[in-house]
Amino acid sequence: MIKPRCLLNGLAIFLSADNKLKPCCFVNPAEQWRGFLLWAEKNDLDANYDLDVTKHSIETIMKSPTWTTLKDGFATGNSPFICYMECGPDSYTSTSQTAKHSDYKKEDK
Repeated sequence: MIKPRCLLNGLAIFLSADNKLKPCCFVNPAEQWRGFLLWAEKNDLDANYDLDVTKHSIETIMKSPTWTTLKDGFATGNSPFICYMECGPDSYTSTSQTAKHSDYKKEDK
């Protein structure tokens, strides 16, 4: 089960240098972004278009097919691999809502 920190803990969404509004900073590195795009493609989504801040407002992006499919996927299990890595059962949780590695512990299964 995924416990999405982007929704549950109010972590900030991430505006990348390539003008994409991403759910969190974990999706930003090139390899993770490629994985996110592959997940989107498998779901017949155009994440590059849906998340582009030069084409859409933040409100429109957060109602886009990519964003809503991502949020729905947390409940159904249809999520990008990076979400499992960072927010899945073998990820880390924060007890203080501070920067990663400051107060993280292995989550109990």
